[in-house]
Amino acid sequence: MPTYYVASDIGGTFTDTVVIDDAGGVGRYKSSTVPDNPAQGVLDTLVLAADERGVALADLLADVEVFAHGTTVATNAMLEGRHRKVGLIQTRGFGDTLSVMRGFKSIGLDEEEVKRFRTLVKQPAAVPRRLIAEVTERVDYAGRVVSPLDEADVRRAVSDLRAAGAEVYAVSLLWSFANDVHERRVAEIIAEEVPGASVTLSSEFLPRIGEYERTLTTAVNASLRPVLKTSLDSFESTLTTAGLRADPLLMQSNGGLATFAEVEKRAAATVMSGPVGGVVASQFLGARSGHRNVVTTDMGGTSFDVGLVLDGRPVMSNTTLIGRDQLALPSVAVRAIGAGAGSIASVRNGVLQVGPESAGARPGPACYGRGGTLPTVADADLVLGYLNPDNFLGGRLTLDVEKARAAIDEHVAKPTGLTVEQAAEGIKTIVDARMADLVRQVTVEQGYDPTDFTVFAYGGAGPLHAFSYGAELGCPQIVVPITASVHSAFGIGCSDLTMVEELSKPMQTPPGTTDHASALPPAELNATFDELAARARRDLVAAGAAEDSISVARSVEIRFRAQIHVLTVPVEAETLTAADVNAVVERFVEVYEGRFGKGAAFLEGGVEITTFRVVATSPVPRAEFDTGAQAAGSGEPGLRRVFSGGEWCEAKVYRAEHLHDGLRIEGLAIVELRDTTVVIGPDQDAEVDGFGDIIIQNR
Repeated sequence: MPTYYVASDIGGTFTDTVVIDDAGGVGRYKSSTVPDNPAQGVLDTLVLAADERGVALADLLADVEVFAHGTTVATNAMLEGRHRKVGLIQTRGFGDTLSVMRGFKSIGLDEEEVKRFRTLVKQPAAVPRRLIAEVTERVDYAGRVVSPLDEADVRRAVSDLRAAGAEVYAVSLLWSFANDVHERRVAEIIAEEVPGASVTLSSEFLPRIGEYERTLTTAVNASLRPVLKTSLDSFESTLTTAGLRADPLLMQSNGGLATFAEVEKRAAATVMSGPVGGVVASQFLGARSGHRNVVTTDMGGTSFDVGLVLDGRPVMSNTTLIGRDQLALPSVAVRAIGAGAGSIASVRNGVLQVGPESAGARPGPACYGRGGTLPTVADADLVLGYLNPDNFLGGRLTLDVEKARAAIDEHVAKPTGLTVEQAAEGIKTIVDARMADLVRQVTVEQGYDPTDFTVFAYGGAGPLHAFSYGAELGCPQIVVPITASVHSAFGIGCSDLTMVEELSKPMQTPPGTTDHASALPPAELNATFDELAARARRDLVAAGAAEDSISVARSVEIRFRAQIHVLTVPVEAETLTAADVNAVVERFVEVYEGRFGKGAAFLEGGVEITTFRVVATSPVPRAEFDTGAQAAGSGEPGLRRVFSGGEWCEAKVYRAEHLHDGLRIEGLAIVELRDTTVVIGPDQDAEVDGFGDIIIQNR
């Protein structure tokens, strides 16, 4: 029997699954997400996979060697406020840390919201003040105990928090990353006072400098752990009952996989679990095709996500932004807006707006015929002629053109005095412009030239809209990968087991230093890295990785003294010498001036290493992927009327059986695949490459 490698991604509207056999064949499957039972959506896709192979679902699952999964459970719990109530314990005098924040009011807001100065306020604190208790203790910056822990104080705090409604506990004491003795004792007391309580310690979960970010992230993690555990237990139980024997793995925000048991401890590290999969897949397929600089654009049913692959590597961020909270956890840098196929169009004060509200999976767009009455981007695409009503989800869902027209007519066309077609094109134009603006924010506003990048367009709706937002950016090519509709799931299947260990251990050079290694002793740096690497290796081995399969990457967060913001600099040498230490500082200056301008660096003021980070990875068993196209196509393309540029036009319509390596397609044209629709604009041409990818270029 063949061996299968499976990866799934649960989105807000659709659930995507990739099934790869040991011969490298890639099967792509989509089904509607079931909000109340996400595992059911995955099972629905697996039933399609089993039926296609002529086997029972249980037999397919029994032959799965690796099952990797991306989830939005943590994300949705945060955004919807469905997490557990946290009782937070802090050092006396620092109980207002979460309320004070960083002083910024604009975190997580888009440009329009930031401009509303009169109504601009900070976000609510992650933990209300009544659920925060202060205890007497103090450790200084060097880890020396200045004031011993008052254990009676801790017991009173736990009792008060429990009475106030705390369901889980978080402990974030000042300078605990320098000496964790007090936090460990607080955890022991909580266990004595509230047996079985879930406790997250900042010194164990996130031992890094910055009391606000550390406290926020620790509290968020504590609140999400029970929610994620319940979901993962249910998910695993459902799949095991259906026949799965392999232990499933979960995608993390950093682009790596972890076991369910390990990731439950680090629930906050999964808030970008789904979106990062698409960036990883773009890195993988881009390397295969020779595209080392890629703008990744993912348009699903609910959101539009953008990331970057720079010189063959995903661009990482030291933080993870979710809603208006910035967590101090490294992640693949992905920006998102509410612009998907299910985004709702409305007229407010005479102005047409699209999103961020979404019709979701239920009831969905009006054209789905599931009770939705509000017009969406998908309804506009259908009215304009881009979507074939009889070939959606491989023909499993017939779209209702009349319901789409009625929704647009009532809510957009009549209020604006436009025809239904003009209103539909207005909806499409606005959502495409919003997406192009987000890509500019990720590229131009970060100092990158879009013309140096190839756009990868994926997600269920990305291939349909990319011809418009991609062309507006001036990028030389738009690539629609053969895996486009399930690209994030495919990326999850491309990922490795990953463990991240980090520790803040501030080390400074005096002002005016030229020999940086004299103040940053290589032996001390090596000892810190070795300790972190040993922890990461131990955890990977516990997760089933072979010791000799583990590779380790090292980096430091570094800044100029007296500055706040840090930059991450890779440390290439396995054992640092004095010359290597000086090279790290030189690399920091190079990165700094590349970001902020030539001459912006100020070495005379000295530098400070704040945090050491180790990323250990171990490859997950997988087949050699073969997503190639058919060697030859057959038949002639059809024709369909499309409303484009304010008038009806004839567009050629290609289907999967027409495609072959080297096929050139002149726009205006539509390519209808089983799981997505690709549009080539009137001023564009496209070619199918040997992998089955469709490459669109402006004339």
